[in-house]
Amino acid sequence: MARKRHRDPEYALHVFHHVDEQTQKSSVVFLLRTTKEFTNFNYQILLDASLDDRAIQLKILGLRTTPLIMPGVGPAQGRKDFNNLEGVYDLSVTKLDEERNQFRLHISRTRIKIEESPPKPFVIVSNKPVELPGR
Repeated sequence: MARKRHRDPEYALHVFHHVDEQTQKSSVVFLLRTTKEFTNFNYQILLDASLDDRAIQLKILGLRTTPLIMPGVGPAQGRKDFNNLEGVYDLSVTKLDEERNQFRLHISRTRIKIEESPPKPFVIVSNKPVELPGR
């Protein structure tokens, strides 16, 4: 039986609280970035997201260039925001080839804690806030 070789994660998912400056509404941001930096264009990660009771599903649908085809350097990014999350949630991230990583998050009004994650994930989950790209 062939052993799977170790691979580095392809994505980083940042999950954090954010207050919109214009509306003053609070949400939990799920910002997915590739670990690879692109040197020619800025790419968006197309995400399908759903929330069903205590299960959050993020499905990566692919990449596309941004509407303004301007040269740029950096990772591809995709973002989904959810309002009124509080409690324990099962988070599932699925790639195009149907490979899936499962995580457990505990979300309170002030903190987000990653309680469970797979041993060798293709996506690393962090609760550290990052600067948000312009919308």
